[in-house]
Amino acid sequence: MAMASGHSCFPPFEDFLWDHWDYPKTSFPNQDNYCDRMMWYRRLYGKPKHIFIHAPIHKILNVCRGGGIHLGGGWYKSKDYFTVTECTFHPPCGPYTGSWFSTKIVLRCCNGFPVDIKE
Repeated sequence: MAMASGHSCFPPFEDFLWDHWDYPKTSFPNQDNYCDRMMWYRRLYGKPKHIFIHAPIHKILNVCRGGGIHLGGGWYKSKDYFTVTECTFHPPCGPYTGSWFSTKIVLRCCNGFPVDIKE
């Protein structure tokens, strides 16, 4: 599976999963620390904003395979709502705060696989 430029969709899809997919939502003893812990664990700490999607992978893949509205440039907006956690960093050294809500997501797709999310 290669894009027209000759670049593979993998590992970007695998990177997308590591960076943005958390299903079922990871449970920590103190949920107030969810974003801090996830951002450290996923090696993303310091990023200003970040989204974790809490949905089965087949629902996320569906956005790229007919369940999304094409926006151009490989970007698709989901027709369905997804439960997400948006983590926001508070500089200079944290902590992160998290907002948990339902929203439509916008994904960049490559050959039917999500490789990026509009945050």
